[in-house]
Amino acid sequence: MNIRIIQIGLGPIGLGAVRRMFEHPGVKVVGAVDPAPDKAGRTLSELFDNESVPGWTKEIIVSPTLDKALSAAEEKPMIVVHTTGSFLSNVSSQIIELVENKLNVISTTEELSYPWWHHPAEATEIDECARKNNVTVLGTGVNPGFVMDLFPIFISGVSASVDSVFVERIVDAGKRRGPLKKKVGAGITVDDFEKRKATGKFGHIGLVESVAMIGAAYKWKLKKITDDLKPKVADSLYESTDVTVVPGNVLGIDQTAIGYDTEGRERISLHLEMYVGAREPRDTVRLSGIPGMDVTVNDGTPGDIATVSAAINYIPLVIGARAGLKTAIELPPPRWFGFNDVMV
Repeated sequence: MNIRIIQIGLGPIGLGAVRRMFEHPGVKVVGAVDPAPDKAGRTLSELFDNESVPGWTKEIIVSPTLDKALSAAEEKPMIVVHTTGSFLSNVSSQIIELVENKLNVISTTEELSYPWWHHPAEATEIDECARKNNVTVLGTGVNPGFVMDLFPIFISGVSASVDSVFVERIVDAGKRRGPLKKKVGAGITVDDFEKRKATGKFGHIGLVESVAMIGAAYKWKLKKITDDLKPKVADSLYESTDVTVVPGNVLGIDQTAIGYDTEGRERISLHLEMYVGAREPRDTVRLSGIPGMDVTVNDGTPGDIATVSAAINYIPLVIGARAGLKTAIELPPPRWFGFNDVMV
C-alpha cells in the first residue's frame, strides 16, 4: 500500500521533494501546507505550471494551515516531510503541532539533525511529545545529515580505532539554486558579510551539529566546539546569469568547526567552503586511526537532489522506528528507498 504523506513547506526543497514523490509509486502526497500568498489556495499542479504531473495533483489544494490540510485530505497521512526553515527556535512549534496530530516527521531543519548540543530544552520537549504520541521525528539532509557527519561515521565501521576525524567539503554555489547563493552572501561586500555574521544567523547552519553528532557516535566527550566563519573574497570578476561579484567582494563562505575533547585535543575538524566559482568541488573524509581512511567524492555530493532524496529514503525507517526524537546515528543507515521495496 502507498505511504501517505503531507508536505509542509513548498520552497525549492519542498517542491523538489514533491516532484520526487510524484515519481515514486510507493508514496502518495495527500496534502500540502504553505501559508505564502502565492502558494496557499492553489493546486499542486498549478505550482508546477501544470507540467507533466499526476492527475491527482490537480485535486490537492495547498492549505495555509495544517488543520485545513488534514481536514481536506481524503486519507489520513502517516508521515510529514517538513521543509520550512533552518533554525529550531523558528520551527519547534511547527514540529510539536505535527507530533500532537500523531504524525511522524522528517524535517530538513539543519539544527534538528543533532539538537542536543545547542537546543537541549527544545529537543527534550519534542522527544517527550513524540513518545507520548507514539510517533518519530528525525532531522536530516545532505549536510548536516550525511556528508560531514553520517558518512564519516559509517566508514568507520571497518576501523579498529579512530583517533581523529577531518572532513572537507568544497561546493560550487554557482551551480546551485538562487536562494543558496544568497545564503552564502555571493556578491555582498566584506562589511556586509561581517554585519550578517554578527547576527549569528548567517553562514552554513548545522556544522556544529555535525561535529556533535560525530562525537556522540564515537562516545567522545567534547568539551567545546568552535565555529569560525570567514568570507571567501574574489580576486577577479565573477559573472553568471544571476549574480556578479566584483574583485574585493564576497564569493561565499569559508567555515570551520572543531570539536575538542576534555583534554583539549582536537578530535573533529570540519571545513566547508561554499562559494560561487569554486574549483574542484569535492567531499573528502580522512579518519586517523587503524586503518587510516581517506575517501574523496569527486565533484562532491549534489546538494539539492541529495537533500530531497535523504528525506524520502528515510521514510520507511522513520515509520518503523521507536517513538521519539531521533538522530541519524540512532537509526539504520539509509539506503535508496526503491520502487520495489515492501510498503509499510
